[in-house]
Amino acid sequence: MLLIITRETPNHANKLRELYKSLDAREIPYIISRKYDSGLVKRKDIRGLIIPGARFRVKPYEIQPELELEMYYLYHFPNTPVLGICHGCQLLMVYYGGNLKSYKSLWAGNNDVEFDLSRDGIFKGQEEQHDKMNFYFHELPVAPPQHSPGSKTDVREIAWITKFRDGGRHACAFEFVKDRVYGVMFHPELGHESRNIIYNFYDNVCSSPSS
Repeated sequence: MLLIITRETPNHANKLRELYKSLDAREIPYIISRKYDSGLVKRKDIRGLIIPGARFRVKPYEIQPELELEMYYLYHFPNTPVLGICHGCQLLMVYYGGNLKSYKSLWAGNNDVEFDLSRDGIFKGQEEQHDKMNFYFHELPVAPPQHSPGSKTDVREIAWITKFRDGGRHACAFEFVKDRVYGVMFHPELGHESRNIIYNFYDNVCSSPSS
């Protein structure tokens, strides 16, 4: 069973409708939680958490009541696999000691991504090292330096936008905790092939002995 943590209903920004369709297509069981639920945190069948896209923007170093729901479940499921998508990836980056670089304009559309294919737990079946992925964000996550003070772990970059708006190569997917916590800035739920990333999270990460 996957637990999807969101206060929102489906809209063009959060892509929730497409996420639900991708899970339904594989008959992967999931629960959607839009509020604090002490009964859910006592369940033993929650195999993974998904923090999906959202309309509001994560702001480092500010108290945001909108994020308390995600923090509640991260606290109560400390050893459970997590997949953050877009907004969820940004939240995890701040949670694990990184930062966000903010831009005034939205960066959206299909763009070329280079994958670290050695991360086969999450990218298994990705036939090509480069592929087009859909993006929709203002803030780009920036990983903390390795072994930096205040970070909870060493964040590993595992995929990169090959040419961002500044012309440079920038990380767009991360392994926050080895083999357990991942974040992607693109929306894998929007493509039939890229949905495999979500399925790999369920099949490989949520089923691993360490989780």
